[in-house]
Amino acid sequence: MKKIQVLSLIAALSMTAPAFAEGPGKGSLSKSDVTIGDCTASNVEVKWNLDSLMGEPMVNGSFRWDGEEGCEIPTTTVVWLKLEQTNGPGEGWVNIAPVIPEANGDFGYNVTGSPDWTEAVCGFNGTQAVNCVSRKEAKTFWKTASVTDFEVVW
Repeated sequence: MKKIQVLSLIAALSMTAPAFAEGPGKGSLSKSDVTIGDCTASNVEVKWNLDSLMGEPMVNGSFRWDGEEGCEIPTTTVVWLKLEQTNGPGEGWVNIAPVIPEANGDFGYNVTGSPDWTEAVCGFNGTQAVNCVSRKEAKTFWKTASVTDFEVVW
C-alpha cells in the first residue's frame, strides 16, 4: 500500500514540476568574425538553458567556434548572455563559463549551476560581474526577459 502511495506522490509531483520551472528558457545564437584572444573565430555559436528549479535559478550554456586550426583561445574565456525584458527597459547579463572547446570542434562541456539570485543577473567588466541586481529584480528578469545577444570575453 505504501508503495502505491509513494508512486502516486511521485507521479503527482512530476506532473506539476513544469509549474515550478520558469526562466528565459533554451536557445542558441551565432555571430561571425569574433576575436577571442589572439584567435579570430569565423563563427561562434552559443547555446543555453536558463531555468529555475524549486525557486532557484539554473544556468547552463556552452559554445563552439570555427577558426584557424590549432589556435587556442584563452582559458579565462567566458560568455555573457544578454537578457532583455520583454515589457520593460531593463537589461542584464548572465555568465556562462564552460570548458573551452577547440576550434572547429563540438560544444564545450558545462555543468548546470545555480547562482544566488543576487549574482544571477549583472553587468560585466571583462570576465567580472559588476552591478548585480537585487534578488527581487533578478527574479523579475528570470520571468520576463529573453536572451537577445551574447559577448565573448577573456
